[in-house]
Amino acid sequence: MRSSPVLAALSLAAPLTTPALAQTPAALSAAPKISGYIQPRFQSVGDSATFLLRRARFALEGSLTAWASYRAQVEMRTTGAPATPPASPLTVSITDLFVRLTHQRWTGTVGQFRVPFALESLLSSGMLETTERSHIVTAARRDIGAELEWRIPDRVTLQGAVVNGEGPNRAANPDNRMAYFARATVTPVRGLDVGGAFAGYSDSAAVDAQAMYRTTRAVARAEYIRDRSRRTDVHTVGWYALAGYIVVPHLVELLGRVEQYDPSDQVATDRSTGYLVGLQYFIRGDDFKVMADYEVFREQVVQLENNRGVVQLQVRW
Repeated sequence: MRSSPVLAALSLAAPLTTPALAQTPAALSAAPKISGYIQPRFQSVGDSATFLLRRARFALEGSLTAWASYRAQVEMRTTGAPATPPASPLTVSITDLFVRLTHQRWTGTVGQFRVPFALESLLSSGMLETTERSHIVTAARRDIGAELEWRIPDRVTLQGAVVNGEGPNRAANPDNRMAYFARATVTPVRGLDVGGAFAGYSDSAAVDAQAMYRTTRAVARAEYIRDRSRRTDVHTVGWYALAGYIVVPHLVELLGRVEQYDPSDQVATDRSTGYLVGLQYFIRGDDFKVMADYEVFREQVVQLENNRGVVQLQVRW
């Protein structure tokens, strides 16, 4: 129950709070806001190197009323999903396409959105400190369905979602079974978020433990994910720990990450560990920056030529 096809997009949503669900100010403007970002990069893996367009995203978002908003985002890239059309190396797909309704502490989302599970998958690619997510997360999970959220700002967030379970851009649900997600986070002290999540598919189930701490100049994030296949009883396990510190305010951030990924607990030789060092050079914050990182992988038995070095430019508007 995974996905990766193609569509085209146009509408988007960002949550807005309001005291009354039935209230609509007469002066409210529904004019859409256009945003997006481009990430061209140079990448070296093992003994191969290439220039590529990691991703280019274009979004429309706006408010329909004081309590209803929308968002639509389309992505183009030269790596990832199958090309569209087949003869082209360029992939086009929809990422976000949803309507969001907000009333006091409640938020409801309907459409295609990021499911509430892994912390790193919920962080925007335009805000990530590294050029790639950790191996156990790999990408932002998106699906089509409905989500409900209840939040006390800076204290508690509860999220639950019911989706098709087929992934993004897949309107059909061949097995007629839903996937279910639940996530809870608490903020015991200022800057620290601790939480957990559950994902249930018809053929698998996963749990996630997560924590993140932020200050003005530092960030630390860790996550542990364990996925079990109901058909084979295979457990896929992974974790990562990341730390970053802005050594020159508004200019340079240094980063380090350790991660481990074990695709099957029934195979004693397939675990790998990665060690990453990197930096971000901010020209204009996250809107205009250069990212560079290098990750060394150590396999459990047979060593592969898969160490990865990346230099990536990001322009966001």
